[in-house]
Amino acid sequence: MRLLFDLGHPAHVHLFRHVIDRIRDEGGQALAATRFKDVTVNLCHAYNIPQIVLSRANTGGFFPGCCEFFIRTLKLLKMARKFRPDALLGTSMSIGLVGRVIGRPSFVFGEDDADVVPLFAKTVYPVCNYVVTPQCLKHENYGAKHLCYPGYHELAYLHPDHFSPDPDVPRFLGLEPEKPYFLLRLVSLKAHHDVHASGLPIEAARRIVELLGKRGRLLIVAERRLREEFRQYQFPLPPEKFHHVLAFASMCIGDSQTVAAEAAVLGVPNLRCNSFVGRITYLEELEKTFGLTKGFLPGQTQAMFETVATWLGNLAHVKHDMQVRRKKMLDKTVNLAQWQWQLISRTIAP
Repeated sequence: MRLLFDLGHPAHVHLFRHVIDRIRDEGGQALAATRFKDVTVNLCHAYNIPQIVLSRANTGGFFPGCCEFFIRTLKLLKMARKFRPDALLGTSMSIGLVGRVIGRPSFVFGEDDADVVPLFAKTVYPVCNYVVTPQCLKHENYGAKHLCYPGYHELAYLHPDHFSPDPDVPRFLGLEPEKPYFLLRLVSLKAHHDVHASGLPIEAARRIVELLGKRGRLLIVAERRLREEFRQYQFPLPPEKFHHVLAFASMCIGDSQTVAAEAAVLGVPNLRCNSFVGRITYLEELEKTFGLTKGFLPGQTQAMFETVATWLGNLAHVKHDMQVRRKKMLDKTVNLAQWQWQLISRTIAP
C-alpha cells in the first residue's frame, strides 16, 4: 500500500501521523507533501514522517494564495506521478484534482461547516472521491461519497488509546502539574477563510494576562509575532511537546479553533474568543452537547472575563467537572486513527 498525504497545517500532521505509522508498520509506504506553515515541517521531522516540502504558506491575501495553490498543485502532481500512490489523503484543495489526473481515489478530511469554508467546499468536495467529516456535519449530505464518524479530528491523536500526558514535560519548564498554570493561544487568522475574521482583541489579551498572571504561571503560544509586552510569556518548548503541557494546564484561553478543540477533548477548561463562535458545528457540539468548551464573540469579552473569574474561584472543581464531561464524550465517539485505518483497509486495495 502506497499513500500520499497532503499536510498543509500542523494540525494535519497530528491528524494523520498515527495512521501513517500504522501503514508503515504494516509494510506499506507513506509520503507527505508539506509546506512551510508554522511548525508543520518541524513536526514531520519530529515524528519521522517522510516529506517533501512543496511551498511556503501565503500570508499576503487571496491572490497570492491562488498563486500558491496553482504552483503547489502542479508540484503535487509531479510528486504523485513519481511516487505512484494507491490513494491520496489530506485536507487540501489539491488532492482531488491530482487524484483525478492520475486516476487514484482521494479522501478529503474536513471538519468545518461548508458555509465557513465556502471556497474549499465548492471547489474541493465535488472532485474528491470521498468527503470525510464528523457525524455532526452529516446534514450537509454529499451523497454516497460522504463518510461520517462520531468524533473530531483531535481524537486521531489525543484519544487516550494514543496519548498519555507526561508530567515531566511541564516540569522541564519549571511547572508543577499539580499547581495552577495557564495557556494563552493567539493565532494569525490569515487563512483564505479568515478574511474579515477577528480574534481576541489586544485589550482583552492584556486583561487575560493580568487575571491569570495573579494565579499562576502563564505561557503564550502564538502564530503571530508577539508584542514586546507579551514576549516574556513565550512558549519555550518544541511543538511536539505542546499537548503534554496543555493536558496539565488549569485553563486555556485564545482565538484558535483547533487548540480549543484539543483542550476540550483533553478535558482542560478552555474559552475561545473569535468571530467564528456559533458558526462551527463541531465546536458547538463540544460546547452545547458535552460542555467541554465555551465560546465568546469579540464583543462579549466582559462575559468572558466573568467566566474566567468564576473558574479561577474554584479551579479544582472546574477541572474535575471537565474530566467527567470528557469521559461522557469519549463514550460516544471513536478513536479516529483506528477508524481511519479501517476506512483505508476496506476501500483501498493493497
